[in-house]
Amino acid sequence: MIKSILLVDDDTEDAELFSEALSETEASIKFTRAIDGCDAIEILEKGVSPDIIFLDINMPRMNGWECLGKLKSKAAYKDIPVIMYTTSSNQNEKEIAINFGAINFISKPNNFTDLKKILESVIKKDA
Repeated sequence: MIKSILLVDDDTEDAELFSEALSETEASIKFTRAIDGCDAIEILEKGVSPDIIFLDINMPRMNGWECLGKLKSKAAYKDIPVIMYTTSSNQNEKEIAINFGAINFISKPNNFTDLKKILESVIKKDA
């Protein structure tokens, strides 16, 4: 059962929407946000251990591809499931994400209801 989620996304509005949808979907899940890949690694190094990571691609300092590579190359983090969560719907990027170790590639939905459905699906799949 998913008890904690780390969202790595530099877009404040997207993060707030994600947090709100998550709280309406499953309020008991602990939500942590990192603003980019560097921040995500720092959070993990401080002992935060999420059950799953939602990782945006386009971010400053360390983008999602670089972060995914670091996560999958470190023994302490390589088994944390990562879902690439991005505005892109590029099929090639989806294949790259899976090849680099992500468990899924989800294009950010255009509305709140669809976001809740995505979160419900991810949470139920892991239950």
